[in-house]
Amino acid sequence: MSGAAQGAPGPALPGVRMEEPGWQERSLGLEEGLGFRLSRLARVMRAAWAAQLAGLGLTPPQAAILRGVAGHPGSSIRCLARLLGTDAMSVKRGADELERRDLLVSGSLTGDRRPRILQLSDRGTVLLGEIDALVRQQEQVFGVLGPAQRRHLIEAMTVLEARAGIGATPDGSQRCGAT
Repeated sequence: MSGAAQGAPGPALPGVRMEEPGWQERSLGLEEGLGFRLSRLARVMRAAWAAQLAGLGLTPPQAAILRGVAGHPGSSIRCLARLLGTDAMSVKRGADELERRDLLVSGSLTGDRRPRILQLSDRGTVLLGEIDALVRQQEQVFGVLGPAQRRHLIEAMTVLEARAGIGATPDGSQRCGAT
């Protein structure tokens, strides 16, 4: 196992040295921008994820809806949209398609028919098992990170997502629960 995988410093990587005076005023090179690097990695991972999901007849947004419903059964469309960091109409269109395919079932709260609540169907639950296997396979890309590096990355992503108003909050609670 390499030193980087064990948490020891690896080869020098391009990046901004924030301890350097004036780093905020100077121009950032392409490889120095975290936004670019996160976007690039996300694009590569998303393309691989889409290819894997295509074998199940799903798109990444559809898989995200199924996974979101599994983690938060009885959630509304609006609540899932907040959790997924997207708009409610996109979630509604995805949920409609998944319901047509008998992967989701929807209903309403007793006494209030406005919020549409979602749950996995039996077929959706079976498919979720296949999605989970693909998730575990995809997560192997992060195997090069040691436990401390992985924990730090998750903590940093949680803070950034909270600032953007998506995902879990820094205290670990979810922005979307059953409604």
